Amino acid sequence: MNVGQQDDWRVLYQAALLELDPAKLAERVEQAYKAIQSRMDFLMRNLEPAEHQALADALANLRVLRREVGMPMSGTRGKEPASSSSSQ
Repeated sequence: MNVGQQDDWRVLYQAALLELDPAKLAERVEQAYKAIQSRMDFLMRNLEPAEHQALADALANLRVLRREVGMPMSGTRGKEPASSSSSQ
């Protein structure tokens, strides 16, 4: 995996956080959530703890954003990052 692919989740995450158009927000949040979970799956197999923590923090922030705008929690594959419960 190249550096650009490693940073894709960050670009999508920032786009979701900065989206002001309510019509686009749900899609941006879902794209970021899926990219973050995909990256976390990769990191779980390759043990990169610093980035794994950054991803867990980003997912937690996206969950807050979803709640704030009244978005359903569907599409998350029911996965919660293992480290998020221990860091909160």
